[in-house]
Amino acid sequence: METFLLYSNLLLWIVQLLVIFFLVVLFRQFGEIYLNSADAISRDGIPIGDQIPEFVGEDFATTHVVTHRDLEGKPTLLAFISPNCGACKDLIPEWNQCCTDYQEKLNFVLMGVGDREKMEEFVRGREIRGRIIWDRRNQFLQDFRVRVTPFAFILDEKGIVRGKGLCNGKEHIEDLLEELESTRQTNEQEVFR
Repeated sequence: METFLLYSNLLLWIVQLLVIFFLVVLFRQFGEIYLNSADAISRDGIPIGDQIPEFVGEDFATTHVVTHRDLEGKPTLLAFISPNCGACKDLIPEWNQCCTDYQEKLNFVLMGVGDREKMEEFVRGREIRGRIIWDRRNQFLQDFRVRVTPFAFILDEKGIVRGKGLCNGKEHIEDLLEELESTRQTNEQEVFR
């Protein structure tokens, strides 16, 4: 009888440890799903309504220094890309199309992050419209609070974030443009009140 109680007690402990293990795995999985969902990624980045941080980058074509002040005066679509990102490569044709369609209304700027040689390889053989600013200090992702690429911000003429989110194609770009327009309309309505 004592042997039976001993084995049943050991079996209960083993079952209890397995239950705890699976609960930990389950909670971890829910956390991964929550943190990697589109909604969670959209919460990334500088909050809407905030000014973009000061930055110093390098114009990829001319190697001239570029700062946040160079983006002021005209609304800007600011997209972060990485040379290792497949979605970033797929974005370029639609980026070029939007740049052609909307270049009179706003600046198109790609913020290149990562290794310079890989970025040169990424750009080589591709027509990329707009301006490419390279992060020579490897600070852009941290300063702008971006976790994934391609991620974009739409800025007004003062450098204030008016929209943000993943930027996988023309549809996402146009959604960001709509956010800029809706913000402008809201601001105009407030002026006339």
